Amino acid sequence: MATAKQLETKQTELDIKKWTDSESGTDMCGTYDYCDKCDKEKDYPCARAYYAKNAPAKTAAKTTKTTTTKTTTAKKAPAKK
Repeated sequence: MATAKQLETKQTELDIKKWTDSESGTDMCGTYDYCDKCDKEKDYPCARAYYAKNAPAKTAAKTTKTTTTKTTTAKKAPAKK
């Protein structure tokens, strides 16, 4: 999840976009693709909704552990004199 600073910054960015888009006379709150994730009871609701909607999907590749194989080197026999 995003840090408080990231949430604050994204909320400000989205508020400006929402304000600018609303200057035509239509309140744009609730019209963006991430608004279905909005919880207005929380702080930074637009930012939280944005990150919830746009969070990268967890894939099997990210959750599986990588295995490595060890290679052994043969010990050299002591040199004959």
